[in-house]
Amino acid sequence: MNRNPLEILFDNVLAGAAYASQSSDSASVKEQHMDNVNHPKHYESGPFECIELTRLLSFDWGNVVKYCYRWQSKNGVEDLRKALWYANDAVIHGIPLYADTNLSGLCNALFSALVNVDWAGLRCVWWAFANNCPKRDILTALKNKIVKIEKDGE
Repeated sequence: MNRNPLEILFDNVLAGAAYASQSSDSASVKEQHMDNVNHPKHYESGPFECIELTRLLSFDWGNVVKYCYRWQSKNGVEDLRKALWYANDAVIHGIPLYADTNLSGLCNALFSALVNVDWAGLRCVWWAFANNCPKRDILTALKNKIVKIEKDGE
């Protein structure tokens, strides 16, 4: 049976809603699941919630920010490698940084906030974003951070 993609999506949404409304033997498990879905700690612990910035960026660059933002709290250097992959993909395919160039001022302010607190030890990456450096500079900053982490054994 060939199903319309919208039917599949609708079924998935219903299944998710049913899962969320199921009673559980442990309310804390359900609350933890919902918290990990709605407000994961690894995205909330910075100077602002990560999505406040990533929603303003194109898909690839939003993923770069997401993986950089959380690398210390989730998957370590693997997340930085994922960020590097997305940055490289964006550079190769000429993907613009912003979803809408009218948002560049707000993005720069948010990136500057990350620079000011040296969020996740990535001041050089956030600085390259905040100062509208060439996208290859973001790649270089990420590569250098990965090399340093691997050398220092962080």
